[in-house]
Amino acid sequence: MDVLEKQMIVPKSKFFWNQQLELRKQELWTITLVNPFRKAAAPIRLPHLDFCYRRHTSESQCLDVLRKYFKGIKPKGIPKVILSEDPTLNPDSYMVVALYRDQSRLAFNKGGRKYWTQFCTQCQCIMDVIFHKSLVFAVLERGNIISLDINRWSMKTKYFNLGELPFESSADEAYLVESTKGDLLHVRRLPKDDHGDCGERFMVYKLVFNERGGSVQQVEMKSIGDEVMFLSENGSISVLASNFPQCQPNSIYYMDFRWPTEISNFNLEDETITRYRYSSDISPALWIVDMFNGLC
Repeated sequence: MDVLEKQMIVPKSKFFWNQQLELRKQELWTITLVNPFRKAAAPIRLPHLDFCYRRHTSESQCLDVLRKYFKGIKPKGIPKVILSEDPTLNPDSYMVVALYRDQSRLAFNKGGRKYWTQFCTQCQCIMDVIFHKSLVFAVLERGNIISLDINRWSMKTKYFNLGELPFESSADEAYLVESTKGDLLHVRRLPKDDHGDCGERFMVYKLVFNERGGSVQQVEMKSIGDEVMFLSENGSISVLASNFPQCQPNSIYYMDFRWPTEISNFNLEDETITRYRYSSDISPALWIVDMFNGLC
């Protein structure tokens, strides 16, 4: 049995968990939630999840491909997992969402039930997913937004601006982030210029929803003011720089799985990038958010 332990942050619940993924011979993922900051909290082992490459490779190749991912060749082959709230405090209502970008598939598990509910898009890749105002929101590679309302027995899906493509091209990366004001933001990471030269830039859009018309307007933000974002494939958060004097306001700190020993800062005002490197002898960095008061 191959085992991968991947640490993750949980932005919505402001709670830090350890996600353990196991790949067994039957090619099923096992996700175990462990709270390293609260020793009394028992690990939560979720049902097997059958994310794999059956659609693209033979069953004999599937295991070999994913084993390569364990060696760091392609970390994106591992599902991203987020939580709606703290499972210790809300054992019956919390929800787990797993995103497998390579298959453009989402899986949902509520309250530790014995099954997963799955959702898949056929036309575009799902780039990121977030909990926002009791719903699950996903962004596709061309900027389309989807909301999913999931309860015990059903799942309601809404495609905003159906039939439209908000952007002419796909982003290198796309993130959904909730601002400190409670707004939902769409952040696109793009090449530095249209020719794809070395370097990157970020565009930030505020999502303004028209629920009656089933549309969303993506309003470009030239500045995020006193806020500072922290982006990664594991999870993304936004905080006030005034609460963290060593952070630069109106900027984006981000990590790239291709450069595991580097953290970069993009200044939205002048579009300059500052890079911070650290030793390859230590594990790749993670963003960790504050926990709930009284958890420890």
